[in-house]
Amino acid sequence: MRTLHCDIDIEQTPSVLQKVAIAAARDRSYEVSSRNLRDLAELKISAKQCQRIAIRIGNERLDEQQQSIDRYTAASIPEQQHGQSDDAPANDWSGRAAVIRGDGGRVQIRDSLWGQDKPSDKRHRWWRETQAGVLQTYQSKPSDVDPHPEVPVCLKDPLWIVPKVNEIQRSSGSSSDSNDPDSEPDSDPDSEASRDNQPSSTQSPSAEQTIQNMKSSRKDHKRWSGGDPLVQTIVATRQGYDHLGLALAAEAYRRGFNKAKIKAFMGDGLKVNWSLWATHFSHYTPIVDIMHALAYVYGGAIASCGRIEDGWQLYVQWLEWTWSGDVDRVITAMQQHAAGQEEIPEDLRRAITYLSNNASRMQYARYRRAGLPVTTSPVESAQKQINERIKGTEKCWRDDSLEPLLQLKADDQSETQDRNQSYLTNPVMHPAVLSTSGEKVRKTSRRRVSLRLAISSVSERRGFEVPLNSLSRCA
Repeated sequence: MRTLHCDIDIEQTPSVLQKVAIAAARDRSYEVSSRNLRDLAELKISAKQCQRIAIRIGNERLDEQQQSIDRYTAASIPEQQHGQSDDAPANDWSGRAAVIRGDGGRVQIRDSLWGQDKPSDKRHRWWRETQAGVLQTYQSKPSDVDPHPEVPVCLKDPLWIVPKVNEIQRSSGSSSDSNDPDSEPDSDPDSEASRDNQPSSTQSPSAEQTIQNMKSSRKDHKRWSGGDPLVQTIVATRQGYDHLGLALAAEAYRRGFNKAKIKAFMGDGLKVNWSLWATHFSHYTPIVDIMHALAYVYGGAIASCGRIEDGWQLYVQWLEWTWSGDVDRVITAMQQHAAGQEEIPEDLRRAITYLSNNASRMQYARYRRAGLPVTTSPVESAQKQINERIKGTEKCWRDDSLEPLLQLKADDQSETQDRNQSYLTNPVMHPAVLSTSGEKVRKTSRRRVSLRLAISSVSERRGFEVPLNSLSRCA
């Protein structure tokens, strides 16, 4: 039974609900949440009760997300691409850019075969894909010339770039091009077995001298981000990329991203990312993450030469071309190396295919002149933080309990006020405590308990979006 949109059987105050939801989203398990609430907040709430509260609040947030999607889909196509919702922040987009990024993760799901013998006619694994997206605003400074024409020192540093490349290769090797959220990856890309199957990144003696040369200049290199990040909103789901696309589009519509003069959609080379771009964000500049591009450039260079020292020098040359956006030149060079070999190495073949399919989305010099970022690191970071909560060989989830938690985790990572603990900011009434006769005895206003007045006043005036952790930045 619900009264004033609240369940009347809830006994906790809004402040307690807030603490439980935060603990459930941030801690490794509900058991840890229960212990932390007991030790840090002096609240005696069992792990099962933490789970029930988190799922209840998460489902309410999912209902709100669906309402936002319904409002977006009800708008006309021109309105979807160029308009904004009535309650969008009154932002001035001068000197700012809107960027949307997408990525995928892994989690173990209990499906219909859980607890039964695995079918003998096919392999069956429990790892499934999760989807995440980041909507972020940036301070943008467009320029007529490339603000960073020189390749950053770190990208020429084997100690820095090789571990990054190996991590990307592990992830891409297990990624699926399918749009099916229940597609079965062969294994968890972060597992020990997956790491053991990767080629060694041991450096040759000639590369050691390069490492020494890089160490002295590593502290002096400049940041090569495409602008200072401002406010981000996280979207996470297990309902597939179609739902992720709708959720991202609805959130962009609600935050007024369509009004930005400079906006971009970023991802890796996964086909489904660019299906989302074509469906919902075709009016955004498409950008492939430069780190994924360099992972294929590096792999192709090493495979072309067969020796690490020769391959490293070739990688540095191709890196210069890729950084300037001259990817066609890299593809031509790779094809020439492939033509001179009896059997094309697999890494070289994959590099040619990847770069050929995404060359139009790798004009990095032009993106930097527009003041846009060229990496998807924010969504990669967000996905890792989500994985800290939901991923583990000992964790096996049901979709009906995972999806609400993903929503809470995404809300906790988001910096917009309406997303961060919005279930406590809505001006609805706290559950009434009823007597046996049904007479209403007590009401408690269900409002935010400890939000700074300065942030609240900014939001009420529908001014700039303000991140919760800073009043000095605007979105």
